[in-house]
Amino acid sequence: MTRVLFSQKIIHKYVVAHMKKPMNKTLTLLLLTLIITACKKDIGVTEKEVNSIQQVLNFYGGECLRHKGFESKSGETKTYFELEMSKSSLLENNSERLIPHSGNIAYLFYSSLDDEKSNYNQVRVKINLENGTSSEFSYSDKEIEEIENLMPKIDNISDLIKKKDFESMTKTFDKSIELETSQIAELFNNIDNQYGVIKQSQFQGFQFKDTNNFGQVIKANIVQIREKVALTMVLIFKRNNRNLIAIEFE
Repeated sequence: MTRVLFSQKIIHKYVVAHMKKPMNKTLTLLLLTLIITACKKDIGVTEKEVNSIQQVLNFYGGECLRHKGFESKSGETKTYFELEMSKSSLLENNSERLIPHSGNIAYLFYSSLDDEKSNYNQVRVKINLENGTSSEFSYSDKEIEEIENLMPKIDNISDLIKKKDFESMTKTFDKSIELETSQIAELFNNIDNQYGVIKQSQFQGFQFKDTNNFGQVIKANIVQIREKVALTMVLIFKRNNRNLIAIEFE
């Protein structure tokens, strides 16, 4: 079983220089130049876009470079916003789960745009690791909206597990899954006994996959902070109806 690093809010750090002595003219001019340069970086970026980037940084820490633009291919135009992540401890320690984490980054950004969501039909994510490797991902607005629509069900399942309402939990499964309430209760009671009760749950991304038995599915990663350890619980949903079909622990 792999232990997952949990991060509630890792805020990126700012360095502030305090000057005790009066600055000379050269230093004043240099400071003014730096301020002008910093302001230019925000040209063309809206306040909500800046806030959406901050939501990603609050979660992952590290650094985020932003790129925005559009491209046309075969008569189709894609307007995109790209977030390039680096120096994130959470991503470095979860390098085997970059696919769901990239989905989470796209979700955190897009869902915070509010009425500016229509400005983009694609969110791109690039993750640079300290070992020199880079991974690139892209998500359409429709794909992220699927996750937005799924989040109430994900939150409800996490709440039912914490409350030990296993009867209601059983009813969230797709009708094709033959499952007894006692099986759910046994699973989570055993986990509670081994790792302690749940203190907090946190959504940490998603992944679309094709399966032989159920067609396309959505795998949602939920980190459970328990008394003794942090566990990754994966909720697997049928993509066509968003019904739960499996629960896995990693």
